[in-house]
Amino acid sequence: MTHTINKSNHQTTTPTGLYEANYRRLLKLAPEISKLQVKDDLLLSASRITLRILQQYKYTSVISLKQSLQTQLSSHLKTMTHLSAIDMELRICHDACLVEVIGYQGKSPIQSANVYPNKHMLQIDEKRQLNLFLKEVLENSLKTEYYQKRISSSCG
Repeated sequence: MTHTINKSNHQTTTPTGLYEANYRRLLKLAPEISKLQVKDDLLLSASRITLRILQQYKYTSVISLKQSLQTQLSSHLKTMTHLSAIDMELRICHDACLVEVIGYQGKSPIQSANVYPNKHMLQIDEKRQLNLFLKEVLENSLKTEYYQKRISSSCG
């Protein structure tokens, strides 16, 4: 007996779920983000992340998320500046509880779908991949901040 599995051409999940989850992660990491004003910085020292408010509106904020990547290979990374830090521009919709990546490493806007091949050799689902990368950055930062808080509270 054989079974045929038909591959559907539609995506079963929407990016909204990822945007909502990233919003929750960002608020856990920086609950005071909605209270900051334009050009205010918030430094998360344990994970080496700096958040800066670029634009502030009634229901929407645009922020810069930069994470320094200091490793043993820092001398090599200095020659490759595109690898020395993560630099993302995020749009936060406070009323809808969403965060989405709108710029990465100084390149914006990020298209939701790209024709492939293209001039810059971006992937077809580049925006989705960048939002998944943001998820990983935020999750790693949450673990780092939690670990740092556990150490400081156990030592004091």
